[in-house]
Amino acid sequence: MSHTKRILVNGFGRVGRALFRLLETRKEAEVAAINDPLPADQLAYLLKYDTVMGRFPGEVSIQEGALMVNGRRVALTHCERLSARELSGCDVVVNSSGRNNTRENLETILEHGADRVFVSKPLSSGVADRTILMGVNQQELQSKDRIISAGSCTAHCYAPILKTLHERWQVQRGYMMTVHAYTSAQNMVDGGHERDPRRGRAGAQNIVPTTTESLVSFEQVMPELAGRISGMAQRVPVVNGSNVELVIELEGNVGVSELNDAIKQAAEGAYKGVIEYSADPLVSSDIVGNPHSSIYDSQLTHVQPNGQSTLVRIIAWYDNEWGYANRLAELLYL
Repeated sequence: MSHTKRILVNGFGRVGRALFRLLETRKEAEVAAINDPLPADQLAYLLKYDTVMGRFPGEVSIQEGALMVNGRRVALTHCERLSARELSGCDVVVNSSGRNNTRENLETILEHGADRVFVSKPLSSGVADRTILMGVNQQELQSKDRIISAGSCTAHCYAPILKTLHERWQVQRGYMMTVHAYTSAQNMVDGGHERDPRRGRAGAQNIVPTTTESLVSFEQVMPELAGRISGMAQRVPVVNGSNVELVIELEGNVGVSELNDAIKQAAEGAYKGVIEYSADPLVSSDIVGNPHSSIYDSQLTHVQPNGQSTLVRIIAWYDNEWGYANRLAELLYL
């Protein structure tokens, strides 16, 4: 790389701030600009102090409307739509705002000068040039791909597990349930919600059944399993730390030790840094801050052979913020 890749983060929420922290510790890429509707003093405050990630390990201040981080100036803007002015001097855009993710809007960002746009959520077919789940299909990324979806934190958790199992035993069908920490897309007290009345209920006081967007990106990345896996989410009263339960039918008779050995080999080999194999009795707080996409809980693996197939129950954990931000940071380097 001939120069440090300069990134504009559009939307400085949970993903944007986690990504900023990561890139501050790495070479070859830096956040040069941030666009977010919040005023500068609040953006600085939210970067400096974080309930989940702790205090930022450095100096953060505001100077003439810009963010100063360890003496480095980061431009701040607060516009609804990005223009060539905001993009000046930046190579790529990370749209972590959760908004304006139509093909037309993302192409406009490219027209204003960005080389690529990375979107930190699943996009429907035809919007993104490519959906990438790091560790699963990054080898498919081509130079012509300019609008790239980074999928979802949940898909990053179960896709490498399913790919590992499917390549060895063939997945016939299955169901995934994510028990997911509550998010900013929920209310903290009962109120209305534009898409889902259940998400309008108090997130810190209820188990909230809802949908998951993860299947959109999963099927784009693993089309051979499209239609075979269905699922949903249950949002629960923890601020961070989630898991996925997979109940799937595999061809043949498969034992617990075989399954665990297959995932352990994957974690130590092709999926090193993506899957972590655990033999410990984990709970959600144990995986907060873990950079892996998927922490496989080998103690909870269960099998039920049934003639020519085996019904399997697997549970994998994930830090739904930090793990995903690590994969997003890696994607920026491709």
